[in-house]
Amino acid sequence: MTIRANVQVRRILFDGQQATGVEVDSGGDRFIVESGVIILSAGAIASPQLLMLSGIGPESQLQSLGIPVVKDLPGVGQNLRDHPLVPVRVAVKDDFPLDPNAPRMQALLRYTSAGSEHRDDMQIFPSSFSTPLGGDPFAEEGIRLTCMLELAFSSGEIRLTSTDPSVQPFIDCRYLEQPCDRERMREGIRICIELMEHESFRNIVNGLISPVESDLASDEALDAWMMENVWIGQHLSGTCKMGPSSDPMAVVDQYCKVQGIEGLRVADASVMPDVIRANTNCTTIMIGERVPDWTAEELEQST
Repeated sequence: MTIRANVQVRRILFDGQQATGVEVDSGGDRFIVESGVIILSAGAIASPQLLMLSGIGPESQLQSLGIPVVKDLPGVGQNLRDHPLVPVRVAVKDDFPLDPNAPRMQALLRYTSAGSEHRDDMQIFPSSFSTPLGGDPFAEEGIRLTCMLELAFSSGEIRLTSTDPSVQPFIDCRYLEQPCDRERMREGIRICIELMEHESFRNIVNGLISPVESDLASDEALDAWMMENVWIGQHLSGTCKMGPSSDPMAVVDQYCKVQGIEGLRVADASVMPDVIRANTNCTTIMIGERVPDWTAEELEQST
């Protein structure tokens, strides 16, 4: 095996419906690496981007950028999933020590939202140090409780903005677009505030920084505040989702093979049909371990 750093893959190459290699830039040179099997493992943003740059994706989008269509797969770049989160930031009393070098998260609460049919669809985790949004990451502000949707029903998309692989694609997460997501997040935010107002925190908490009282005046006001403060959960997934060939939005099959294409697999969080109700790293590692095993088994059987 050869592992080469500082390489920019421009596109995957095909002979008809068979993947044959990749075109890359490295050290000022552009060249082709040939192989009978290509495993794409660039993540939930770059994997669909590379597929579309290579001619696999929604036909109309590819044609609008002048990219020759190898395979019309409308699900490429769609179904973008994540764990959106919203922080409740709290000021602390003067005699409470804030240590920016201390562990910021040491415990979390998983629970099922009111009326939900899906267990453990919510998470709340406290942080021992909070900083102003977009400011100095070590500025002392207070502490926070963060509410996270472990199973969001809103989904976004990745779209190409250029045929240049170095140009960032358009990312539209569409957080909290679905009413049920906003309803559950409102409930979670109010639970966070109730926790901070509990007598156990009286010697620590010195009032809310955000949201303020006017943000809590109504569901509509709280929704507006949430939309201004929602963060990425950094668990992006689903943009090359796994599914049967009968599903028009499926991109890969149960063995992570790209539908209708020979010699091309995807091995990262993008193949998840939905984001799991947990951090995605362990599942992604499992995907990365299984796909090479399947590939090796098939190569052995063919020789």
